[in-house]
Amino acid sequence: MIKSYIASTREIDDAKAAVSEILSQLEPEKNMLKNSLGIISCFSEFEDTGVLKAVCDALPFDCIGATTSLCAAGKEIDQVLFNVTVLTSDDCNFKTAAVPLAEKCEESVKSVLTDVLGKSDEKPALFLSCFPLMSSVSGDMIISAIDKVTGGIPIFGTTAVDHRDDYSTSKTIRNGEAFREAAVLAAIYGDVKFSFDVASLDENKIRSQKAIITASEGNILIGVNGKTVLEYLEEIGLTKSEVAKGLGIIPLVVDNNDGTKPLARSVFALTPEGYAVCGGAMPVGAALSVGSINSDDVIKTTERAFKPFVREDGVSLIYSCVARHLVLGASGTLEAEKIRGMAGDGRYMFAYSGGEICPLADANGKLKNYFHNYTVIFCRLS
Repeated sequence: MIKSYIASTREIDDAKAAVSEILSQLEPEKNMLKNSLGIISCFSEFEDTGVLKAVCDALPFDCIGATTSLCAAGKEIDQVLFNVTVLTSDDCNFKTAAVPLAEKCEESVKSVLTDVLGKSDEKPALFLSCFPLMSSVSGDMIISAIDKVTGGIPIFGTTAVDHRDDYSTSKTIRNGEAFREAAVLAAIYGDVKFSFDVASLDENKIRSQKAIITASEGNILIGVNGKTVLEYLEEIGLTKSEVAKGLGIIPLVVDNNDGTKPLARSVFALTPEGYAVCGGAMPVGAALSVGSINSDDVIKTTERAFKPFVREDGVSLIYSCVARHLVLGASGTLEAEKIRGMAGDGRYMFAYSGGEICPLADANGKLKNYFHNYTVIFCRLS
């Protein structure tokens, strides 16, 4: 069984005051059980001012986490917010690791995880994860490398973002140290109960006509229905100019034809050859559709998924794509406010993400790990 405690602070300039505020809310000497893990979401400048390290140094357990553009927990919602959600248990155990990814991603994942897993005869029930936002290493690549080592143990988590247009200060976090090019993982062992759900685009906003991906390289979409990407998009009524202007708000929808829910994909850029650089894998043979999203869609899809998911028992970990945040525009707190209102007395933490990591069940009910865009993901732990 896992219990949870949540603390937040807006004190960004005074590390001592921030530590005092966090500790007074958590009361670790009173509330922490045998084993504990902290999950951090914060504004990136909490690292610059020393608050991040000071808080982690003061907590008597490992912490993992990531920077974000906005986070929420309990009654608190803000961009400049430091939140730590603590999982604590007498019969579950937690092990954390940082995995450098700049060179030889697959080898690094294998080396670190083999070391972590080799220290126990028991397999983890679940991994919580925070990935870096890197152009050279995609979320799908990291998931694939982890799956090869673990055999597909469920992975849930986020990709670091920040408040800047280029996400240049986005970092993952482990025990007060922040990384630009490392994934951080927490393995949860023992009798933990967990469930997942996802919500993405409004199904009514996805074009009914489907195409087939005929050429790709990882997350680079090259050909659709035997045509170039631009030829296909122009064929369904989008001009090159419209595509270029709306890259961030034209979701592509990929159906892997394996019984899992279709995956939404962002288009980050067009190459000089006219290929689309996407936010996740674009496998040859998968069905492709084009969707759209607006602020109403963001709120409706979040509400529809979270309403049957929320309970007062356990804790809900929630990450939503930063593209959904951008779609909200000047009303940027609306999704977090909806979550807060629906959570009631239930414990939750919410943060925006550069790519969402959450398993989906296939046609046989088997969980498979996937990397998502334009998606809000939920994990309830108890």
